[in-house]
Amino acid sequence: MKVVLLALSGDSASDNLARLFPDASIESISRTEFETGSLRNRLASLRARRPDVFAISTERLAWQRGQNLFMIFGALAGAREVVVIDSHGGVRRESRFDLLAAAPAAIADEAITGLTDLLISRRELLSLEHQRHEFKKTKTDRAPRIVYLRSTPGPGTQAGGAASHIKGVVEGLTALGSDVEIISNDAIAGFDVSRYRSTIVPPETVGATRALFDIHNNLVFTRAAVPLIEQSQPDFIYQRYARFSWAGVVAAARVQRPLFLEYNGSEVWVGRHWDHVGSLDLLERYERLNLRAAARIFVVSEVERKNLEVRGVPPSKIVVNPNGVDTEVFRPGIGGVQARQELGIGDSEVVAGFVGTFGPWHGVVQLAEAIKLICKNNTPARFVMVGSGSLSGEVERLLQAEAASGLVVFTGAVAHERVPALLDACDILVSPHIPLADGSDFFGSPTKIFEYMAMGKGIVASRLGQIGEVLAENETALLVEPGNVPELAQAIVKLVESGELRERLGANAREVAIQKHTWTRNARRVLQAYDAL
Repeated sequence: MKVVLLALSGDSASDNLARLFPDASIESISRTEFETGSLRNRLASLRARRPDVFAISTERLAWQRGQNLFMIFGALAGAREVVVIDSHGGVRRESRFDLLAAAPAAIADEAITGLTDLLISRRELLSLEHQRHEFKKTKTDRAPRIVYLRSTPGPGTQAGGAASHIKGVVEGLTALGSDVEIISNDAIAGFDVSRYRSTIVPPETVGATRALFDIHNNLVFTRAAVPLIEQSQPDFIYQRYARFSWAGVVAAARVQRPLFLEYNGSEVWVGRHWDHVGSLDLLERYERLNLRAAARIFVVSEVERKNLEVRGVPPSKIVVNPNGVDTEVFRPGIGGVQARQELGIGDSEVVAGFVGTFGPWHGVVQLAEAIKLICKNNTPARFVMVGSGSLSGEVERLLQAEAASGLVVFTGAVAHERVPALLDACDILVSPHIPLADGSDFFGSPTKIFEYMAMGKGIVASRLGQIGEVLAENETALLVEPGNVPELAQAIVKLVESGELRERLGANAREVAIQKHTWTRNARRVLQAYDAL
């Protein structure tokens, strides 16, 4: 039996597939290869592989749009069975006969639902755009009641920096006495929901395209969230801005309470340059609506503040609120010794580590090239790469020889609570971010920088945007020119060769993190903005 595996997102599902089909040979096909060429050519290419089973791996089954179309595609390619499998053990299996028999109805249903959602969304957008966004601030001596909305769509948003940010803000607000209720469309990695009133509004796997999937699930989320918010009557609504979302806008208008929008960057820009979602003209209207309706907009950097002012957002609405860290969760001695043992790393070996989603802005390809230079020169160091993402395959191919020799260890995506121990297992932590592809100023505030600082390790980072403002050269880190592979390699080697330098930089960085960059400070700025309304 032959299984052809298409990895759409998340880590490879080879191990899970091997358990489902123990006697099968598994042949992988990359997403890039699968999406190249016309539909007819892609179908012919898959048929030529003669799959008995066509398998699709994704990060989370409930978030995979266009499942029916992918599965019908596999059936048309001749697979006797089509399987969708995710990183959390979810499995959907269909036979070729059942898929082809149901195909006409499934395709028609997708088309009708998509058209209906678009018509509803355009009508509601027009109404919301002409609505006056007014609110009343409640007068009370108690700490505010807050509803936190999280409706971020798609794979890659349940863990990593996004999850750390949500967890940090909510716990920071709670630590300052606020009563926080959470409405989310998925579980948040590492977050103890038992401590809060919380509701999950699960997404529906409807929508043949990414835009239609998001538009449909905005309607699903809004219909469920708004009645809950009306019951809660919060003092204000805090929403993490999401693509094709208006839940916070509708709820704020309904209960006449201010909307605080956490805006981590333009989804229109992301859709144009990184994550091609389509329907950008419609997405622009959603984004403009959110920016107009928000009483306060929280951005993570000065660059993003300037971007919003250029777009006509009044400066009085914008609050710069950089990311932060929980310095008790991320601290030295949090499990690194055991993590080293599990990874097969000796106590005396010097280890450089990276954690991230392997996205186009993280500089992981440049880091891989730097690692090759370091290993070629026989520098006594090992490397741990934590995470996965769109560039995982390319990085693993570049470092295939180094991984085979044990100099590089890939952990893949790991549970959120395991990250501190893996960082603690390292002596050096690397953040090789690169400039944005279109030449725009780097607008991010990478959560990993603050987590690295709190770990008290030697840091090598790009001198880019807020990273170069938070970290000080030769005081809390070694800073390098973004994208400069030889300079990146030299800085890592310098820290490999000097334990004293690593200790000095790490101690300074942790002290700065404790003094200036905790999530409690982040949450305090939110409450101060509410008090100032």
